[in-house]
Amino acid sequence: MSVLTLIRHGQASFFAADYDQLSAVGERQMHALGEYWARCGVQFDEVYCGPRVRQHRSAELAVAACR
Repeated sequence: MSVLTLIRHGQASFFAADYDQLSAVGERQMHALGEYWARCGVQFDEVYCGPRVRQHRSAELAVAACR
């Protein structure tokens, strides 16, 4: 059976000159999500993300922590 998992990017850098970045909190959120997936034995065949920098970074951090 196929499973589709959708997430939103981590917290963005509010009030920063470049809003399209994760804040330190956002980076921790994505790392924690990946660690949670690892503890639960979650594995992904494919990972897709939107075009924004914060979306790519969120996927990168979560997947790296999941492995």
